[in-house]
Amino acid sequence: MSRLLFCLLLFPAVLLAATRYTYVSPESERDPRTTYDRELLRLALDKTRDQFGDYLLEPAPPMTKARERLSLQLDSFPNFFVMDSYSRTRERLGLAYVRFPIHLGIVSYRICFVSPQQQAAVARVTDLKGLRQFTFGQGRGWLDVDILRHAGLEVVDIEGYELLFKMVARGRFDLFCRGVSELRSEQLTHQEIEGLKVDDALMLYYPLPRVFYTNPHNREALKRVEQGLQLAWQDGSLQALWRKSFGPAIAFAKLPERRLIRLENPFLKGISFDYRPYFYNPQTDRFGDQ
Repeated sequence: MSRLLFCLLLFPAVLLAATRYTYVSPESERDPRTTYDRELLRLALDKTRDQFGDYLLEPAPPMTKARERLSLQLDSFPNFFVMDSYSRTRERLGLAYVRFPIHLGIVSYRICFVSPQQQAAVARVTDLKGLRQFTFGQGRGWLDVDILRHAGLEVVDIEGYELLFKMVARGRFDLFCRGVSELRSEQLTHQEIEGLKVDDALMLYYPLPRVFYTNPHNREALKRVEQGLQLAWQDGSLQALWRKSFGPAIAFAKLPERRLIRLENPFLKGISFDYRPYFYNPQTDRFGDQ
């Protein structure tokens, strides 16, 4: 009995000694996008446990991209880490980021949900000029909106992740393009939506390094996560998690069979590290082979 009492008294002390970290919750029960990010953050913290100590990984409430950025600015949650595409505009918000491209570039390759009415026409497109006759749907606050508009494409930006699938299926816009790592799971979780089709002809590419952002006051946490990611990369556990998470999606996409259309990402200017040695090349199935 005395041993049990001792353990009960000790347990809160252990919790107090652990450093709290906060991750992003999915926007809906059918939103699979945050699973890899959470597990990668956990891996980085595990790799650095000996040096930095125990941790608690806790979810923040579901929120939009705009709310995530505001929460980072206000430092609303302990050591809050948010995945986002690198853009120099984020630094203007006063945010800090981990210098590591956490998705290893796979979201740079984009394949699209297509409206049933335009599926045949999209399949005939061969270049960027041909794409300009179609409308694109994207989430409000996503960097993709600015990249697509920079390329001269018409974009409808929508507040609400789930609405995008319904709107492309109903022809409210023609294309809803997703990262290769995202599309397969999203198709499976939204298969009840009538008219939701996947284009099987095209693939867009624009370099899109995604990083963990946090409040700049979280200097020790930032150092820990960056060090943990590098350790996981060096011992191969990061690549193993990446392949486990995204391998089926890459196979599903049949990338070598698609016509590639390249777009510029003008928002990479000012990035403080070289992401290219980590980027995946689907043609060679290797990293850093750009």
